[in-house]
Amino acid sequence: MKKTITTHSASRRSWLGGGLSWIVLATATLAMGGCAWRMRGKVNLPYKSLFLTGTLTPELKDEIEMLLRVNDIELVKTIKDAELVLEIISEQNARQVLSYNTSGQITAYRIISRIVFRAFDPISGLEAMPESDIFLTRDLDFSQSNIQAFDQQVAEFVKSMRIDIVSQLMRRLASIKKLPTEADLLKKNNSVVPSNSSAKPAASDSKK
Repeated sequence: MKKTITTHSASRRSWLGGGLSWIVLATATLAMGGCAWRMRGKVNLPYKSLFLTGTLTPELKDEIEMLLRVNDIELVKTIKDAELVLEIISEQNARQVLSYNTSGQITAYRIISRIVFRAFDPISGLEAMPESDIFLTRDLDFSQSNIQAFDQQVAEFVKSMRIDIVSQLMRRLASIKKLPTEADLLKKNNSVVPSNSSAKPAASDSKK
């Protein structure tokens, strides 16, 4: 009976410890989420309609659409109706091992979120913003005794990082002072000089 009570007590202490740790982690996560939400606000975008394309998760798409609505930008269904095309070239959400203890057990992970994107004129194809990326990381301690809480925290951090990435994306797009014009396209085409290196030299007159 004594052994059973001792085991129960240790289990209870472990549960309480895990519960308290989870409360602390959840509070920190919510605080970070609150900061990310406060970062949201209007930015001056030099266009009124945008076509979104590329490789992106539904969660990222929803976040971008929400921020576009906040900034009074219409997300159009066809490229011909857009003033600007935003292409998400790639999206990455991953974790990598950051550290081990002396027993070879994992003690920390690094959470990674990254998008690669570009923006261009739908008519001329001229880039208003060349291929760029936004890259964020968060480091999290890990314990085998609290895997479920850790997975939940990772999900919350990825969500918070996604909000941060989209906020940064809007600020990047706001840095576009003007969209490419037909004059820019003509200038680009005129700057390409045809090469005559393949032309054969004129034959010399060998007659005397």
